[in-house]
Amino acid sequence: MNMRSSGRVIACALLTLAALSCHASRGPRSAEQAKQELLSLENRWLQVENDPVALEDILAPDFLHVVPVGIVTKEEHIRFLREHPAPGQHTHKRFEDLHVRIYGDTGIVNGTVIETTDRGERKTLFTDVFAYRDGKWRAVTAQELPVATHE
Repeated sequence: MNMRSSGRVIACALLTLAALSCHASRGPRSAEQAKQELLSLENRWLQVENDPVALEDILAPDFLHVVPVGIVTKEEHIRFLREHPAPGQHTHKRFEDLHVRIYGDTGIVNGTVIETTDRGERKTLFTDVFAYRDGKWRAVTAQELPVATHE
């Protein structure tokens, strides 16, 4: 094999590896698979929402949380949870009316969280935005809106 042929073989091999690498970094194989992965991630997030260690894996490094006092970064959110552990309340939270939309490597989940305590029930509407990066979904933005009560 001469130098020119060797160069072509190496170039073809590098192009093949680059193509495979690009394919591997893309989102899940199907929109339905992505929807199921996001529903699973949302359920996990609801279960561990006050656990700073678990949230390290769910929230992307550039995560922003829109709350009534302003926009909170991942670092600020996690630090707050570490400095203010959740009290041992007896609450039950569940989702209602979830909608998942997939746009390539981006997923948007809208829905309602129903929180039940000994004082009653509270509903919160939410929007969570996820990005598929490095082979996994991570939350990049979250926003909640308490549902007004008619008292």
